Amino acid sequence: MGEVSMPRLSDTMQEGTIAQWLKQPGDEIKKGDILAEIETDKATMDLEAYEEGTLQQILVQEGETVPIGQALALIGMGAVVQSPVPAAARSGTDGAGAAPAVAASPPKAETNIQSAHPETARVGELGTVKASPLARRMAEEHRIDLHQVQGTGPGGRIVRDDIEDLLEQRAAPPAPASTPAAAPQAIPAPAAPPSAPPPETEVRKLSRVQVLIARRLTESKQSIPHFYVSSEVDMTDVLLLRQTLNANLDEEGVKVTVNDLIVKACALALEKFPEANSTIQGEQLILYKHINVGIAVDAPTGLVVPVIRDTNTKGVRSIARESKALSARARANKLSPIDLEGGTFSVSNLGMMDASSFIAVINPPQAAILAVASTRKQYVPVEGQPVLRDLMTVTLSADHRILYGATVARFLQEVKRLLQTPYSLLG
Repeated sequence: MGEVSMPRLSDTMQEGTIAQWLKQPGDEIKKGDILAEIETDKATMDLEAYEEGTLQQILVQEGETVPIGQALALIGMGAVVQSPVPAAARSGTDGAGAAPAVAASPPKAETNIQSAHPETARVGELGTVKASPLARRMAEEHRIDLHQVQGTGPGGRIVRDDIEDLLEQRAAPPAPASTPAAAPQAIPAPAAPPSAPPPETEVRKLSRVQVLIARRLTESKQSIPHFYVSSEVDMTDVLLLRQTLNANLDEEGVKVTVNDLIVKACALALEKFPEANSTIQGEQLILYKHINVGIAVDAPTGLVVPVIRDTNTKGVRSIARESKALSARARANKLSPIDLEGGTFSVSNLGMMDASSFIAVINPPQAAILAVASTRKQYVPVEGQPVLRDLMTVTLSADHRILYGATVARFLQEVKRLLQTPYSLLG
């Protein structure tokens, strides 16, 4: 009987959440069938079957989060297995290691649910506590009594976030004492639970993807020393070029957007400034051989950054086709792992949102991201006379461990030069 394990669906993925099972026990499975939808740190993706048979058993329920490699379901031949057995108990992992790809045989019937189920703990007369294997291990490492933790997972299960929240509360500085004299042997009172929101407010639970995006962006700002340089670009000629490129398209043709031309300009500029197409690992600077530009897309599950590979070698029409296809898949939650992996630089464009200027957060492990604002008509002096031109502000957020002000300014000058001589983008 084969196990279906949690796959690695992105380069940064460490765990995944079952969003929805599309097959149920007893269903016949063929290679290529979509078994479930999985929420990762970047998007919601499909779980594909790689063997044929009958779906015998679902081991991880909808809403549950498990690490890469943990068994999710069983596919085999014959009668459907009725007794649910958690995957971690079968694989013998503690929630951090990888489960085997194929099980040698179906598990034996459980005779003692307390000893076999990794999400419960024997607590004598007080009942049981449901906790994920990772949360249980963290609690043991930090000597946390799970009875004192309020679980926020499915069915009140204690998950990693609950343990991390408790550790953050412990690490918070104590409030100043009202009197200087305090008994040295006094035991501090536990942190008060958060107060209930006012009745006139609306409370929405974050999706797993939103939680992971928030964590990832927080880590970016905390671990990467950001700095920002802005430049104003005259877009008058590039807008005329775009109009020319799109003038004679048939119904099958894909229109070139301003963002496609900006992406192409960035890719060509990265050829001259490879430091902006790099990352830092410990005491080493890693320079990427390929220029893969990510484009930020506002998808239903949150911000995602699909990647256009080898962007510098592609024409603007090819970039336009890929960009349109990637954006459509992102908004339909149909991005594949390869769509999201391998980015070396990112572009975030809010020009269509009437943003006069903004700065973006670096998408780790990249070194920089370009924030693109709206194009606005302004009068500028040309040979002593005011001339109406289309101006756009761009801001580069850069990793100061890799890039310095002068390098970033020169990079933006090259992007500006390419956009202001737009036919150079077609070579």
